[in-house]
Amino acid sequence: MNKKFNLILCELHCPFIHGKTDSSDPNIETHYLVFDKYNPYTYTYLSYSLDNYDDLDYTVDMNMDIEYLSYNYRVEYSEFEHPTIRNYRNIINRQNYIKLEIAQCILLPTQEVIAILKTFWLRIIQRKWKKIYKERKEIIIQQMNPNALYFRRVYGKWPNNCNYLPGLKGMLSS
Repeated sequence: MNKKFNLILCELHCPFIHGKTDSSDPNIETHYLVFDKYNPYTYTYLSYSLDNYDDLDYTVDMNMDIEYLSYNYRVEYSEFEHPTIRNYRNIINRQNYIKLEIAQCILLPTQEVIAILKTFWLRIIQRKWKKIYKERKEIIIQQMNPNALYFRRVYGKWPNNCNYLPGLKGMLSS
């Protein structure tokens, strides 16, 4: 809340589990609720007062929180239907449903704290870079071919099959 991005544990809002009243935000079931917020340097739990946002440190084992939440979701809540998300059961039954996320926390006027996840962008970039890196290695191997080296020496450029070396620019455009 006082920082742009936080290290948090979060879960999808489900009205049957978390409840929804007339004073709740009308779109709350489409958001992630913040379960815990952690200090990224000490990995201690940060509780925040909704009035003045003063952070207090408490020592908590994050792994215990993750294990507790994961067990509850797989055992107790797997029979619930979500009003908005069709594959809710599949989502909450995943092994890695409850995990540490980097997110922007937002306090709604209804005093509910929701999260906008940022971690998935890191995963997308990592997957894309892994493919580009593999392609770069293959092109470099082609450039080490004696025929390609001879072509470059004679014509001053690489052959067409190993002329382009992909990089970061335009990485997410496809």
